[in-house]
Amino acid sequence: MFENNLRSARPRRLIQLAGMMAALTLVAACEGGKPAGQGAAQKPDAGAQSADKSAVIATYNGKNFTLDSFRESAGRLNARARKSLNESVDRRRQFIENDILSELIYAEGEKRGFGNDPEIRKRLDELQRHLVVQQVMEEQQGATVTDEAVKAYYDEHPQEFSTERVKASHILVDNEQLAKEIYGKVKADPSQFAALASEHSKDLSNAKRGGDLGLFGRGRMVKEFDEAAFGLTFDGAISPPVQTRFGWHVIVRTGHEDGTEQPFEQVKNQIKVKMVSDLRREKTTKFLDELKTKAGLKINDEELAKAMADEGGADEEAPPSAH
Repeated sequence: MFENNLRSARPRRLIQLAGMMAALTLVAACEGGKPAGQGAAQKPDAGAQSADKSAVIATYNGKNFTLDSFRESAGRLNARARKSLNESVDRRRQFIENDILSELIYAEGEKRGFGNDPEIRKRLDELQRHLVVQQVMEEQQGATVTDEAVKAYYDEHPQEFSTERVKASHILVDNEQLAKEIYGKVKADPSQFAALASEHSKDLSNAKRGGDLGLFGRGRMVKEFDEAAFGLTFDGAISPPVQTRFGWHVIVRTGHEDGTEQPFEQVKNQIKVKMVSDLRREKTTKFLDELKTKAGLKINDEELAKAMADEGGADEEAPPSAH
């Protein structure tokens, strides 16, 4: 999704390249996703031959494909694909042939100059950028939580591990001012809630039902909503506007079911996953904030708004077929 579609007006050699890449993709699929042109074939070097006692399985272009080559290539496959190679000699033979073919196709592409093609170099640069960013972000994901910390969290947050459920309805709008107006109206006359939900709520999955969300347990909703809904202490209680990433909510409690506390052994893995996730998020947020601060990152909201307005105007003037 990070790449634009190829345009039909590209030079003829890029059309040839597309066909070549299709062949490479087909070969890679047979290999379980191993990158083309990176087979483990070995050149017949005198020193290497004396050191490498691995049996030669195939030869091509003066090169040897040995048993070690096969093992190295097969080692790149996932467990299921590796297992399939043991089902028959024909499967192993086809795998070896595909591995060698990928190198031959890559070499042919190099001869045709595709290795220096500007479009390919651009894509390689984009891929390298993506992989470097991915590697840095993966380093921020390292997080460990001890069993003691998990137990301490369980002891300090008993309400999170109760089977208690609450029934609620909500009205979701885009801005705080409208949410405050709706809140004022339903506080003055709670019977208006369903009608206001039908009129204003942008949660169309339940707006016509008066915003009814039914019964739900803790942790089923986003954190801010969850805390507000379970913080309502009686049926008919209405929360002041609550902001989540979806917008502004006005919530009314319409029912409640008491619950029991779940045993620690039943929820400890769930707690650990949550704590690790929270720690990763905290580390990543801190890292990104530090990067922005060091770089002196500033976004000119005024100019951005102008640019967006200009783009919006262009879209409005475009003919319907352009959308």
